[in-house]
Parts: sequence; C-alpha cells; structure tokens
Amino acid sequence: MAHKGKILIVDDEASVRNLFQSVFAEAGYDVFLAEGGNDALVILKMHDINVIFLDLKLFGMNGIELCRQIRKTKPVSMIYAMTGWSALFEVAECREAGFDDYFEKPLDMEMILVLVGQAFERLERWEKRC
Repeated sequence: MAHKGKILIVDDEASVRNLFQSVFAEAGYDVFLAEGGNDALVILKMHDINVIFLDLKLFGMNGIELCRQIRKTKPVSMIYAMTGWSALFEVAECREAGFDDYFEKPLDMEMILVLVGQAFERLERWEKRC
C-alpha cells in the first residue's frame, strides 16, 4: 500500500493510541505516537508531520498549551482536539489555541478517517500555492 502521509497521535491512554495506530496504519498512513506534550514536540522536531490529534487532558502540558506551541512552528498543520472531558474545555478556547476541529470521545473512527483524507487533500492544495 502506498504511503499516504504522517499522522501524530498524542494521548496519555495507551488504548486510544493503539486504536489510532491500528486504524490509520491499516489505511496506509505512517503513525507516530506520543504519551505527552514533551514527547510530541521531540517527534515533531524529528519528522515533518502536519496532521495531529491531541488529547486535551494530558499530564504536564495540556493539549491547549501543546497546540499553541505547535502552531508557532507549524502554522499550516491540521491540528485536532479530542477529549473525554468536554465539560473542562471550551470550544472557543480550543479555536483560540489554534485547533482546526474538536471531537469528543469515543470517536467515530470511520468519520475520522474521512476527515484525515480531507486534511491531507487540503494540505496538498496549500503546498501547491506556496
């Protein structure tokens, strides 16, 4: 299967990381996994990844702060928030931090796969304009 692109999943729950790993790898994507913000920043320095899913409730640096940091160096990336704690996080705060969309767990993985395909198409269009 042809390589379709790179995706980073940042979540402190191994079961969530494993689910994304299996679904996206089977669909032909290269999947990178991080348990927290610092791991994610190291991976992003080493690899050119522009589709990113961040859990909002992480140990240490939360997903909002992580998104703000990523946006400083990757303004065109597609960054998605995901949370099982929607009462703790406001959608407006997520938009202000730079998220492109917001999803509550459990996620509909078929819908997420469609979204990821659209994200890579959008990134490809933007790259052609640069």
